[in-house]
Amino acid sequence: MQAFKGCYIMQQEDIGRFAGTLADGFSRYDMFKYICNGTYSHKKMASFWAVSIALLGKNAICIADSKEANSVMIYVRPKSKEPGVLEYLKAGGLKMLITLGLKSTIKLLKFDSQIQKVAERHRTDNCGYIMAFATKIEKQGQHYGKPLMQALLNYLDANGESCYLETLKEGNVGLYNHFSFELKEKMPLDYGGLTIYAMSRPGKRKE
Repeated sequence: MQAFKGCYIMQQEDIGRFAGTLADGFSRYDMFKYICNGTYSHKKMASFWAVSIALLGKNAICIADSKEANSVMIYVRPKSKEPGVLEYLKAGGLKMLITLGLKSTIKLLKFDSQIQKVAERHRTDNCGYIMAFATKIEKQGQHYGKPLMQALLNYLDANGESCYLETLKEGNVGLYNHFSFELKEKMPLDYGGLTIYAMSRPGKRKE
């Protein structure tokens, strides 16, 4: 994949490291604090991300700035069905359920159901999905993530793919606008006082 030549492409042994970066990078998001019942748990969310990444397999492109994974992006290819939380549980078994706990699992199920419905309104057959994009807290603001986004945009344009994402932070909307993503829908969630911002970037028309 020429577009990702300057990025580190995840190997099987990197799953734990990538999951740890996502768990750290999302630790200040109200959504994940809500899932963890008010107090963010790095252990719970690292377990969730590890199973999520493992399930995606060849359906996703998992990249980082380097083997240290200071910044991580998970891109799900078009026509790939993102595993639901029930599939996560089946793949991760009882260990993940015990780590998350029943209350957190129920919250994840509700969240997954809502974001899937929003995504269905805006994704097409040729539309990929940025499932996760985060940078370690101590590395944020140092542009570790920018090369990953630029590499993805190069890949999208080379393959004529459009791209969808959602964010739970209003402040991120302007950031994604800068990369040609357009806000398609703003929807309050049914719980936690949270709002989802659905965004997409049209595919580049091939000549």
